[in-house]
Amino acid sequence: MVWGIIILAVMNIATLLTVVYHRNQAVKEEIVRGNSQVQSERSSMRYSGRYFRDQLNLNNRQMDLFLAFNPVFRQNVRSINSDLARLRQQMMIEMKAQDCDLVKLNMLSDSIGILHADLKKLTYKYYMDIKNICDEQQQKKLEQMFVELFAGDDLMGQHGKGGPAGRGPGRRFNN
Repeated sequence: MVWGIIILAVMNIATLLTVVYHRNQAVKEEIVRGNSQVQSERSSMRYSGRYFRDQLNLNNRQMDLFLAFNPVFRQNVRSINSDLARLRQQMMIEMKAQDCDLVKLNMLSDSIGILHADLKKLTYKYYMDIKNICDEQQQKKLEQMFVELFAGDDLMGQHGKGGPAGRGPGRRFNN
């Protein structure tokens, strides 16, 4: 009888710990989802007509031209980012699986890479579309804006264990 009570107590404790653990995991996932939504909203603000109008001092004619291609760009980027988020989630689920499928992980990685390439192609076309409606002074400002945008790409993923200096001089990993 005593052993039965001890076993039941241990099972109850294990159940409670499991519930608490999974609840914390759900909260962490919600925080990550919330952060990516905030980042998406910031990115959306960065590509808004108002942002470019204010930064580049676009006139009415330039804004009309800008508004012809900006919504298409934004919709395409939104779609790709949604697909990237879905693939990353699938990849994480697969990596957490007890017997993860390496072939599936490779396919997901390849799909993510293709979407990243598509995103970069959309971005350079968008840059060229904006550049084509700008005068020389605006083009210089546009270049500066996109240099800052692309600087974030260079820093992404480079501050792992040991920081950027931890790799040693002359060592650079390509994405």
